[in-house]
Amino acid sequence: MNEIQRKFLISADIMRWLEKYEYHTEEVEQFYVKSDENMTLYYKKYLPNIYTKVLVDKDKQEHFTPIKEEEYLSHRSKHIGRKIVKKSYTVYIEDERYIIYEYMKKLKGLYMLFAYCSSEKYLRESHTLETLQPFILKEIDVDRKYEDETLALCVKPMEYNIIKLFEKIDAFEAANLFFWQVPSRLYIRDGVALVLYKNLRLLHYYKTNYQRKHFSATLHRLRVLLRRTATLLETFSDYFNPNVTRFSCDLLLRYHEETKVLRYLYFLEELCSTKEEAKMTLYSELKTLISNEEKAVVQMLLSQPFGQLIQILTRELYDAEYHQYKPLKKEVKKAVRKKLDHFQSLLLKTKEGYYDELLDELYVSMDSLQTLIEDFYHILGEKKTKLIVEELNILLKPLREYRNCKERAMILDAIKDQAETKNLDTEPLLCTHEEALMQKIETACKLLRSSSFYL
Repeated sequence: MNEIQRKFLISADIMRWLEKYEYHTEEVEQFYVKSDENMTLYYKKYLPNIYTKVLVDKDKQEHFTPIKEEEYLSHRSKHIGRKIVKKSYTVYIEDERYIIYEYMKKLKGLYMLFAYCSSEKYLRESHTLETLQPFILKEIDVDRKYEDETLALCVKPMEYNIIKLFEKIDAFEAANLFFWQVPSRLYIRDGVALVLYKNLRLLHYYKTNYQRKHFSATLHRLRVLLRRTATLLETFSDYFNPNVTRFSCDLLLRYHEETKVLRYLYFLEELCSTKEEAKMTLYSELKTLISNEEKAVVQMLLSQPFGQLIQILTRELYDAEYHQYKPLKKEVKKAVRKKLDHFQSLLLKTKEGYYDELLDELYVSMDSLQTLIEDFYHILGEKKTKLIVEELNILLKPLREYRNCKERAMILDAIKDQAETKNLDTEPLLCTHEEALMQKIETACKLLRSSSFYL
């Protein structure tokens, strides 16, 4: 007859319960090795000297093969992840069987209970299982982070309520959400989901505020969040539905691009009011263009796709199916290192000379790197990231100003071409220190090429 199995996470106090019964003990060492995609391969050693090879096929069926010590030891040196060492205590009570697993070494402190019975009904009505309730923390039948393969290849299981963490973000006033920090002891997917959720709340907040009052500062924050959210999705795309990621990134970057002209118009209007040589016709032209662009941007923010973007991404964040149980801190560091390597490779190219296309690549690389660091500053550690941020700012400021000068000239040319006033004079608003900025960029590139970035 097939046995019904239930699996529970239990506290170390279970040993007090165990003292009342006779039990059989067994100690096992287990490790995994690299295998084909369609199968899993691991080896077991039942102390003192029984060795087994276990092949798990694509249907999750296990095939056991006895092996010799020499073969076991030859594969032991090539194991991946951590070796699992656990001690089992088996207790028989009437027709029920209970196995308590006590994990050792790097998994010390982890205890699990497997309950076996002849039927579901018998198990539900089990008096023994009822007496065990004070020691049971939760049922883990479908919790994959407690499977042996996950325990071997991923971080030691972490326990937290992700819904409660979402609710903590909801408890913040939107304007104060910049002070919220994601907890460090999380799995990578959950940590990224929480940061994205924070961004979505802020996007909605600044979107609503801009619709009410057309302030340049509000538009700037909105644009920063659009770019930041896209960067986060692109960096950690493996943890979300690829169709959702692609759709969201495309839309976020499109909105970021479509609001660029209005951002410059606000700046040019302010600049025009401070320039004595700027004509009133130019100021009037800018005011008209701003009014038209504001209507277009508000229409975009009110459009169905923008609302759908927020809804689709929010649903995706809550839809947390099985994912790799990797720690947030380790994976964020890995992502930052990858971006840092790319940025350094671009820096090396500037040694041979550079042009606007390379400077654009440098800027995008540096911007996404700094965005990632700012989102996870406290996770990476202040001391470890302070140097990187300071070094990046050496290049970021002159390069950002240089890009602004170039883009400002393009927008002013377009305004001049489309203006009703013939021979509209845009000269007073053009950048006059481009050559000085190029020298600053050259100096910054030299400094950064000689710097030691590290995490």
